[in-house]
Amino acid sequence: MPKKIKLLADTIFFTGLSENDLEKILAFSSEKYYRNGQIIFQKGDLGDSLWIVLKGQIRISTSSDSGREIILNTILPGEVFGEIAFIDGLERSATATAVAESTLLIIRRADFFPFLIKHPEISIQWLKLLCGKLRDTSDRVEVVGLLPVAISLARFLIRAAEERGENYSEGLLLDWKKSQQEIGNEIGVSRESVNKQLNQWKKQGILRLGGQSLNITILDLKTLRKIAYGFG
Repeated sequence: MPKKIKLLADTIFFTGLSENDLEKILAFSSEKYYRNGQIIFQKGDLGDSLWIVLKGQIRISTSSDSGREIILNTILPGEVFGEIAFIDGLERSATATAVAESTLLIIRRADFFPFLIKHPEISIQWLKLLCGKLRDTSDRVEVVGLLPVAISLARFLIRAAEERGENYSEGLLLDWKKSQQEIGNEIGVSRESVNKQLNQWKKQGILRLGGQSLNITILDLKTLRKIAYGFG
């Protein structure tokens, strides 16, 4: 199976489609390169495309009333973003920015919807996935600024470990090169609060911090879960 076909097949929005159908989707898609820091779309832009990350990393963010950036999600290779405005054709609900040199696969709404009409089973699948994303967004809103720093940060690290942690004999490695400021933006607290909490857990042996704290190894997941949810 060609590399791009396999990538589409492994993307949750297109799981179950035949190789022939995936080839049809690729036929009306296009690729585009974005440099580090380049904005892909801004909140309020009209949505006419779905984006799949082939290479790189994308930050999805919005701003508070005070102008502070709030990071909603980080999109990695093989993952999809922009699906809400892609479906309803309305304004983008957040801003997407490349945070590394990135290559994206772009599927235009006008090209995809005729294909979707012929494959109604995909619509049901997408509804389920969007409901799941809505639940995840509700959980993230609860974390952002509504819970104590320790609970918010513990839940954030556990979710990151479940999504993209690497198992080692010592524990779970989060080698994401994410700064403490970026973590603070995601959970709605200051960089200083994140730094203080991480170093406290480091002293307690719950985790280990890598170079400039850009990677984290969770050494005691059971204790971290107890902090996050009240049970190990």
